[in-house]
Amino acid sequence: MAGAALKLTVSYDGSDFAGSQIQPGQRTVQAELDRALERLAGAPVSTVFAGRTDAGVHAAGQVVSLRDARPTMAEREWLLALNAHLPEDVAVVAVQRERDDFHARYDARWREYQYRIWSGPPQPLVRRFTWQMRGELDAGALVAGARKFLGERDLAAVAGGGEGVPWSERQDAPRGTVRRITRCSARRIEPWWGEPETGTLFEVRIVADGFLPRMVRNIVALLVEVGQGKQPVEWIDLVLAAKDRRLGGGTAPPDGLTLWRVGYGIDQPEPDPAQAN
Repeated sequence: MAGAALKLTVSYDGSDFAGSQIQPGQRTVQAELDRALERLAGAPVSTVFAGRTDAGVHAAGQVVSLRDARPTMAEREWLLALNAHLPEDVAVVAVQRERDDFHARYDARWREYQYRIWSGPPQPLVRRFTWQMRGELDAGALVAGARKFLGERDLAAVAGGGEGVPWSERQDAPRGTVRRITRCSARRIEPWWGEPETGTLFEVRIVADGFLPRMVRNIVALLVEVGQGKQPVEWIDLVLAAKDRRLGGGTAPPDGLTLWRVGYGIDQPEPDPAQAN
């Protein structure tokens, strides 16, 4: 396809990265990917990521766009060659040619993040991929709390990076801190690493048309407060109504968070049957 762009779907273990975006003097996913791409393209490349992930945050379906520097090279060849030059904690899982003006960030219609919480005795095998805590979480309270975030609303109370305070420059942007969440669910899932005698693994899934800094981790922290019985479910309404991050509680650690997938065009994520009623 003459003049095409490349769309890469990238997976990475974020534990040993300072984040996805290039930072001087830091190991980042973008720096590793650009290095591999430059070896194949024979010249510097400019990559665009669909979403920025912080240090320690993982991805299963991060999307990256760039100009196709070798249009005669088959997509499968790109995939194999890139993975041959990437470190073991980053992999390209799909390569697709798109129209020349495809933009991984601006063309995205929605993104899905998943967060895993282990409530029980320590599990060393998955410490890099879950938030591990002792004690129990109330599954019903987690489900009810998650519903509080559905719909289009001002999410300043869960916006990190200094963007959730009234004087933030974010408030002058066209949408400010308003985002539309189309799915926010919490459920028990089976541990994939074995059959622990005690403990429960929870998964929080959030789909939205846009995300603010540390938004998912801040939402998860609120849900855990409710799940531990420290606050009633209705407390979430009060926090959101305040529209002020200073009243929004703590931030969940990055380990449990994964950028799961990014949607384009008319593609839509499946609805959550547990929240359809």
